[in-house]
Amino acid sequence: MAWMSLQSLRITVGGKTLVTDITLNISAGDRIGIVGPNGMGKTTFLSIVAGTLEPDAGTRKLFGEPKIAQLSQWQPVSCPTIWDCAYFSNQEIHHLADQLQQIETAMTQTDLGVDQLNDLMERWGALSERFTDLGGYEWEARVKSHLLAMGFFESRWSDSPNHLSGGEKHRLALLQVLLSGADIWLLDEPNNHLDITTIEWLEQQIRAFQGAVILVSHDRAFLDHTTTRIISWEDGFFWSISGTWSKYHHLREERLRNEINRYQRLLEEQKRLEDYIARYRSGSRAKLAQSRMKRLDKLDKMEVIKPAPTERRSPQLLHNSLAKSSREPLATIQNLVIRRPHRTWQPLTFKIPQGAKIALVGANGTGKSSLMDTIYQSPAEIHWHQDVQIAYLKQDAVLQLPEGITAIDYLYQQGFEREEIYFVGHHFGLPRELLETSLDNWSGGERIRLKLLETLMVPSHLLLLDEPTNHLDITMRLALESLIQDYPGSVIIASHDRAFLQATSTHTLWSTGQEFIWDKESYQVGRSIPQSQ
Repeated sequence: MAWMSLQSLRITVGGKTLVTDITLNISAGDRIGIVGPNGMGKTTFLSIVAGTLEPDAGTRKLFGEPKIAQLSQWQPVSCPTIWDCAYFSNQEIHHLADQLQQIETAMTQTDLGVDQLNDLMERWGALSERFTDLGGYEWEARVKSHLLAMGFFESRWSDSPNHLSGGEKHRLALLQVLLSGADIWLLDEPNNHLDITTIEWLEQQIRAFQGAVILVSHDRAFLDHTTTRIISWEDGFFWSISGTWSKYHHLREERLRNEINRYQRLLEEQKRLEDYIARYRSGSRAKLAQSRMKRLDKLDKMEVIKPAPTERRSPQLLHNSLAKSSREPLATIQNLVIRRPHRTWQPLTFKIPQGAKIALVGANGTGKSSLMDTIYQSPAEIHWHQDVQIAYLKQDAVLQLPEGITAIDYLYQQGFEREEIYFVGHHFGLPRELLETSLDNWSGGERIRLKLLETLMVPSHLLLLDEPTNHLDITMRLALESLIQDYPGSVIIASHDRAFLQATSTHTLWSTGQEFIWDKESYQVGRSIPQSQ
């Protein structure tokens, strides 16, 4: 039986209707992924499901009393300590524990009658059974294991959440949802700020959950590993398919191609009828021409919207590579030692092949950004075999953007010509009207596209891209994949998007926290770190 029924919902954002007639039932065991570009109203939909926002039209009906836990993209956490945030996330367990303790205390009283004692024992048995079903007796062990899985080591459990970074607060808020005991999880981009190991752990938690999950994500591998149904309205109407993102993507591309073919056939039929009418409007075939005119009139009245070609639905990103083909490696790195306060990595030796696309893979905090910083600084241990120009997108690039300035003025200050800005901006999904607005009002996705534009248009032989997919929707990730595949120079990419790394890499550099391991094989989803030589 369904826990919730959504009937004929309409979503409007900023006065613009994004979709009508969303109809969906939510039941135990559902794993529903919502996909589509940024600004489509996915977060608004989750708020409607949560009951914190009323739909513009349609109904939301509950059956029974399902408990709902929601993770937003920027969810605050308010607890004295990290441990308290996790330990007290399931209110029912703690309420039951208090009741059991009160009954146990009452049963120690010496003046109880037999009937009173039996009544207390009966109540204790019922509550204890429920407490056991919820995992109450293993609760502390479960909390500890979840904290460790999310990267919160025991030395930090007494810290205040106020001292956490934005990514750490997101992980703690996600942890609270997983431990909440809710029947329905609503997860808005849950794998943001998670490394691959933690993402894979989260996938296991979602697959093992016996309730319902509705999640928003731009990570295709994550969607494929967790969802059994995909819903979207990115083409202006509500669409639901049983299966994973890969199946949805295949069916959507097939439908778009069919729409294009149908539109082309319509245009051809219109042209054929118009030519016939013009040729035989008078004369012996005038009656046949009149018949053709009626058919043409019917075609003209059909509400047929011209579909955009599938290849134009994704931005066509540009680059400014200086690379030329050569058998000589781009660089030879010999015994490079990276040092940071309180930490030193083992010496690294490898060659960067010309045109290589290197996936830099490892958990958060293992030194990926430190390695990129070091390569960009070009110490003596790196021998470049030519005069190499490097373009570097740092992980915190969007935070480096100034305030109180429009995008076009910012890019002009970086050396771009104004007409060039409009032309290139269009290719990065940044229209003229957006470029002329203040960066203060830009979303994370728009900001990272601007920094990608700035980075990729630098004349370069080597690209260093540290978490380039952060805040990008699937459409932009696919566009960036195509650019990297076509870029003639070398690229080093640090990312936790496994599908992105698998699609772009030719080699892998594994980061363990103590050393970097060079691997001549491309990154593959599920592949483990090879043994160091």
